[in-house]
Formats: sequence, structure tokens, C-alpha cells
Amino acid sequence: MRPIPRSRPDRGWLCETFPYVRVGDGPRTMLVVPGIGDAMFDGEYSRSVAWAFRTSLAAFRDEFTIYMVSRPRGLDEGTSVRELACEYGRVLEEVGPASVVGVSMGGLIAQELARERSDSVSRLAVVVAGSRLAPDCRPRIRRHRELALEGKLAAIQTDLVRETFTGWRRAIAPWLSRAVGTVRPPYPADRRDLVVSIDAVLAFDGRDRLGDVDVPTLVVGGTDDLFFPESILRETHAAIPDARLALFHGARHGPFLEYKAAFDRLMGRFLDGKLD
Repeated sequence: MRPIPRSRPDRGWLCETFPYVRVGDGPRTMLVVPGIGDAMFDGEYSRSVAWAFRTSLAAFRDEFTIYMVSRPRGLDEGTSVRELACEYGRVLEEVGPASVVGVSMGGLIAQELARERSDSVSRLAVVVAGSRLAPDCRPRIRRHRELALEGKLAAIQTDLVRETFTGWRRAIAPWLSRAVGTVRPPYPADRRDLVVSIDAVLAFDGRDRLGDVDVPTLVVGGTDDLFFPESILRETHAAIPDARLALFHGARHGPFLEYKAAFDRLMGRFLDGKLD
């Protein structure tokens, strides 16, 4: 069988457990750890999703081989962020040393992964995430948990989309999400995974361990993010010894989408060591 060219997306399973998409053919490796929405799909990346991922990371494909790696399906009740980070350590053993980019919940996991496996994490980007959830958003997250138990995943998805954008996008995106969710609702491999993931995020507080993160780090997010606002981003940045802070003023939970060109330039400079 002819090998798949790296210029095309590859998808499958790492360690027989982790769904993944791989794009790019660069000499360096990047590991992307996704957010909580990862628990709301069936774990089988479609061809269209793989190609969309390839397009979204066009700025990095020449320099990096990029793996977006999902969490295992069927998480045990009580699974913690630290335990998930240990699982991702197996991924690093498979793909080799990497720059790790964690988004939202993935940023919590990435912090712990960098702390535990600094020998395999060359650089760490904590994207729209911090050392803990903001206290003011916790009732909203607990409401998401109730909706997850009721099987109302489309409602959660729509609420998360609302908190991602600003301006006219904030008005339109939830409507589009609701319309899509009516036709094609989220269909997770295991509905319990979302509840377990929410519980893990609610329980996470990494403040006492950030001093042990011994890799160059970028903390980046929006000042008006409900979940990880400016105060949490600054708190996280201040506690990591070799950290840089980038704030998108007025942005909420999705500056990497709303300000993609600027975000990609920032990430490129960080990954190339030009922010050191």
C-alpha cells in the first residue's frame, strides 16, 4: 500500500486509543490538544473535518508536522485533568518531542503535560485557558453539566459558540449553531464523556503547580473571555517562570478564530523563539 503523502491529511488512532488528524510535513512536531467540545463527537474524524483542519493550519504546515489528538472515548467517572495529561504522555512517546498547543480545556491538560513531561515538550501554548476557571462562570458550566445529563448537547454547543465570538458574529453564530444542531445534533461516542470532562474542568486548579512548568510558554486569550478572563490569564502568566502573555482586547473565547491572521503571526513568532 502506498504511503499517504504528508501534504494530505491523515487520520486514525494513536496508541489504538486516541483519535487523531495529522497534517503538514515539516521537520518539527506540533501537538494540538482540543477543548471540551472534543467530547461531543463520535471520535471518527471525517475527511471534510481533516481537510478543514489542514486549511486552518496552513501557516504552520511547511515547518511542522501537526497532530490534533482527541481524548480517548469512554472516560472513567472521576477522570481528572492530571490523569488525562498522563494519557497524553503516551502520545508524546508515539510522536516524539513536540510544541504543545492546548486550547480551552486542552490548555489545562497541556499545562499538566508540560509539567510532567518537560523532556518531551519543547514549547507550550496555553490558548484561551489558564490555571483555573473564573469563579463567575462556574454556574454556567454547572448548567452545561445538567444539560449534558439531559442529552441536550446542541444547547451546550450553541451556548459555547455564543461565548466564542463578539459583535455581529456573536449575534449570528448561535443562530447558525442552533440551526445546524437541529439537523445534525452532536453525536458523541459516549455521552458520559462530556459530563466527565466538565467535572474535570470544574475540579481543576493548577495554581500550586505552575511554578514547575519548565518550558517556554505563551499564555494567550481574550480580555473578555467568560471562562478565562484577563485576571486569570495574568495570574497564570505570572506563575509560570518562562512565560509570555498576549491579550486580545475585547475578545471572548475565540480570538484564534476572530483574529486568526494576528493569532497565527503571534503563534509563529512564539514557536520560532522570536518572543523570547
